[in-house]
Amino acid sequence: MSRPVGPDPGRQPYPWVVPDLFRWFFLLGLSAVGLVVAWWGASGTADTGTQITWLNIGVASIVVGGLGNMTWLLQGRRAVALRRRDLLTGLTGDVAPRVSTARRPAETRVAVPGGTRHHRPDCVAVTGKTVTRGSTAKHEKAGRRPCGLCSGG
Repeated sequence: MSRPVGPDPGRQPYPWVVPDLFRWFFLLGLSAVGLVVAWWGASGTADTGTQITWLNIGVASIVVGGLGNMTWLLQGRRAVALRRRDLLTGLTGDVAPRVSTARRPAETRVAVPGGTRHHRPDCVAVTGKTVTRGSTAKHEKAGRRPCGLCSGG
C-alpha cells in the first residue's frame, strides 16, 4: 500500500494550535496595556523620578511583548522542523535517522557547489543535484558544516 500524497487530513495545516494563539494575544495585549499605562502615568507628572518609574514599566511591557513573540515564533519553528523531519523520513523509508557513533576519518562526503553544508552521498537533501565529492576534512576546510539531516546534527 502506498503512502497518500498531500497533507494528513487529521493534521492542522498551520504550525500553531489555538492555545498558542491565545497565549500570544494575551502577552501582546498585556504589553500594550502596560505601554498605555506607562505613557499615561509619565504624562501626568513633571517629576523626573516618577517618570523614570513609568519608563521602567514601559520597558518591562516591551520585554513582555518580545517574550510573547519569541515563544510564539519558536513554537512555530519547532512544529515546522518536526513536520519537515516527518516528511523527509517518509521519503527515505526510515523510521529514525541513522546516527553513527564512530566516524571514519576519510569518509567521502558530497556538497552542492556554492553550498554551506556537506552531506552523505545518500542524503535526500542532495538527491538529483549536481554535487562535488571530497573528504570531510576537504569540505570543512572549505567552510562547510555537516548536514543536520544525514549527520544527525
